[in-house]
Amino acid sequence: MEPTEPGQGGLVASLTHHYDDLVGYVGRQFGDSDFARDVVHEVCADLLARPEPAGVRQPLAFLRRMLRNRAIDRRRGDAARTRLADALACHAPAVCVEDGAARLSGLQSVEDLAGVILALPDRARQVFILHRLYAMPQAAIAQELSLSANAVAKHYAEAIRRICEQWAPARALMRARRSAPPRASGVSAWET
Repeated sequence: MEPTEPGQGGLVASLTHHYDDLVGYVGRQFGDSDFARDVVHEVCADLLARPEPAGVRQPLAFLRRMLRNRAIDRRRGDAARTRLADALACHAPAVCVEDGAARLSGLQSVEDLAGVILALPDRARQVFILHRLYAMPQAAIAQELSLSANAVAKHYAEAIRRICEQWAPARALMRARRSAPPRASGVSAWET
């Protein structure tokens, strides 16, 4: 049995027919009816955008599982964003309080960086946060996330590449490094 066309199968029909029940199900599990509606709408949008999986025998049970998993993912994402914002606030550069323009610029720069980090792909964001903010060695990250060391290195490199492309201070630093005269052999960029 092949997947059906997006939005044409029994899951979307079941979701629309049992909408209030499904919102109530998520709301009871997570204690927030607005959050529950958001989760149901996200799952509905996903079902409309992609072919439905084949062979679903109990659409309502399948939808409940999808909704529960999506709600858990959303809560984890919210918690990760909160931890990231707290960590970035702790690592924000110290600025003299009397210099309001510098303080505002620094806060905007940190907010921009947080936005770039939050927009990273999930694994790249996880690896970056664990390595840079929690100082976790890449080998420990590989073990914690059940990834190979090469995969951790790849995700970290992807995170750094995207941050350098999308965050203005990193772009400026990269331009300055490219235009700087070559360094003496054996001297790293961090030692200059």
